[in-house]
Amino acid sequence: MRVPRVRVPGLQPAGRARTRLLPPLLGVLVALAACTPLYVPPVPARLPVHEVAQLGDGSSLRYAEGTLTLHVVLERIPEAGWLAVQWFAPDGTEAASDSVWVGPQDVGEGRTLRLPSRVTVGAGEWRAIVSLKGDVLRQFRTTVSAPSP
Repeated sequence: MRVPRVRVPGLQPAGRARTRLLPPLLGVLVALAACTPLYVPPVPARLPVHEVAQLGDGSSLRYAEGTLTLHVVLERIPEAGWLAVQWFAPDGTEAASDSVWVGPQDVGEGRTLRLPSRVTVGAGEWRAIVSLKGDVLRQFRTTVSAPSP
């Protein structure tokens, strides 16, 4: 004996529901597989190296004859630019600043910069910060014990 099928309005057999969900489900899977944020390369690309200028070992900051003298020896300069020097007093305030134009042709040469005469040198630790194109190259320090008049 055969069991009669009963049809309820609004309900569908299970086979049809699966077939209707299959195309959208496949579309979502294909879209996720093609999405670039989910892709991670096996080896990251090489990043460019930013070359920075370098000062040589002969660079120094000295106190003599009532003024501070900064001598910098240029060891490497990738491209031309302003070599800037900021002078800082013992209380941490900027006392003066100076700059000089340098280029790759100046490698191996020395530059001498003096604290301007308008600045009074007091006792304490003085600093000079040397930078080129916004890259700080080095900070120099010296202690002045008793400045001469």
